Amino acid sequence: MDEKVYEKLEEINKENKNKKESLFPEHEFLVSCLRIGLKLEDLKILTYVDILKIFISFCDKDENYEKNSERKATQKDIDALVARM
Repeated sequence: MDEKVYEKLEEINKENKNKKESLFPEHEFLVSCLRIGLKLEDLKILTYVDILKIFISFCDKDENYEKNSERKATQKDIDALVARM
């Protein structure tokens, strides 16, 4: 694995040491890919290390990624969802 990626992952692991371990890590990985906009076609051509580099780049640019990844739906969101049905 790329040395810079390995170092960054070690740093992230130290920061997240107290967090609860994921029950379904493979699925959490896929959800993370989808959250940053990667498609299944992208996952077919990218290597795991490439995806990790994308994650690291994405998270470095947005320190609040975890905090901003979920939000309450607004009435506008609900209206748009119902309109598609």
